[in-house]
Amino acid sequence: MSIRERWLPTLLAGTFVVAMCAVADATGCMELLFPEMAAILLGAWMQPRQAWNVSRPRMVALMGAGAVFGLCLNLLLPAPIWARALVAYAFCAIAMNVAGADMSPMVSATILPVLLSTTSWLYPAAVIAMVSAVAIGQCVMEDKGLREPTGFRPLRDPLLPTATSWGRRLLVFAALSAPAYLTGEVLFAVPPLLVAFTELTRPDYTLRLRPWRGVAVLACAAVIGDACRVAVELAGLPLAAAAALAFAGLLVVWNAFETWLPPAGAVALLALLVPWSGPGVFAVEVSVGALVWVSAAVLLFPGIRPRRRANDVDGGQPDPLP
Repeated sequence: MSIRERWLPTLLAGTFVVAMCAVADATGCMELLFPEMAAILLGAWMQPRQAWNVSRPRMVALMGAGAVFGLCLNLLLPAPIWARALVAYAFCAIAMNVAGADMSPMVSATILPVLLSTTSWLYPAAVIAMVSAVAIGQCVMEDKGLREPTGFRPLRDPLLPTATSWGRRLLVFAALSAPAYLTGEVLFAVPPLLVAFTELTRPDYTLRLRPWRGVAVLACAAVIGDACRVAVELAGLPLAAAAALAFAGLLVVWNAFETWLPPAGAVALLALLVPWSGPGVFAVEVSVGALVWVSAAVLLFPGIRPRRRANDVDGGQPDPLP
């Protein structure tokens, strides 16, 4: 993707992110800061083609349902974070399959309120309003020729393979998230990493051929977000200004690695929202988590993988990609 060719959607996406953070800061209502919006804006506005196989009504419905369900888990289910997160992930799997759509950011919308112990209905209201605004903006962009029309083909795969695939995802999620959630070190398993994990478990997801790029982009986003949070905490930088710097840094990273990974946007903004533990903590723990979740997706799930190079001792085939 060329930033020069996509400069207007990119500018509009950055303006949206900054405005969201400015409103949250001005009102003191952090439920209005939804980090996954950076990912959704990349996939729905900035990229010429939508990143997910989902219609606009389904996108709004799934994101709204996830936000409401995550909030209700906090209000109605007196269980540890780990247990509530498992229920949330299972709900996302069921909802996406019932809708016949792929909208992995729903995972973040559902699990984020669980990790932050959100109890305000402003959170799902804000998610629904902002995702609806993205859908409307997408319609306008398509009408003005700024992006390709959104295509949607309902996914209706056989029940048994689908259940088996999602069951494996749930088991791996349960195993890898347990140490983080049960010890209170939730940064190792923040929602954007879970979204990246879910997307990378798709057999045909092309980033599986270059998993190191996924790890690098997520880690760089964590460093950018951490640096901007330090500027907020120690230098008094306004939240909107920090968001603008974070978005600019994301553009540099996405373009440098030629890997426009939407969850990285959510990682950078999440640093501005989570409780602050000091400089570097977010960057280090999220980077380690990125390595674990990306590795698990590529190694434990079938699909395309990096090929061995021609000079490997076992005579593997050369990698055809630069």
